Amino acid sequence: MAEQRSDATIETLAAEAERVRAALGVASASISVWERDQGMLRTLVNTGALSPAERERPADEVYPVHTFPALVTLLERRTPYCFGLGDPVDVSSASLAASLGRETQAAAPISVRGEVWGSLWVATLPGDPPLSQADLPRIVRAAHEIARVLAGLRTTG
Repeated sequence: MAEQRSDATIETLAAEAERVRAALGVASASISVWERDQGMLRTLVNTGALSPAERERPADEVYPVHTFPALVTLLERRTPYCFGLGDPVDVSSASLAASLGRETQAAAPISVRGEVWGSLWVATLPGDPPLSQADLPRIVRAAHEIARVLAGLRTTG
């Protein structure tokens, strides 16, 4: 069963996602939790330029991990990724990004106390400076910062 998240936790994560979005200069950022027992990645917050299909605090935005090879690599192998629509890395993820109007995307795992908790996903719009492999160290550092915030919430809450 998924752990319950308080409104304060969601608002803290939303503030972190917005901080990361602004610091990285990307169009959007999302923080999702890995519901390992259900094989799903559940988006908790989206910030920035959202498509009509997206919500800032989605109630039901879930992705079956094994449908997206990039998510398997991200969550099970703890390997960040970055690619654009033209890159033949993961057709499922590229299709989803295109349907949301994104040009390039990158993600890093968020690990808390040695376990993968979820992910940080960032993306650009067409016409924005694209993300590249060179951006991954900054995105990974941002995911580490989010992990520190989550660890602090779990300690105090």
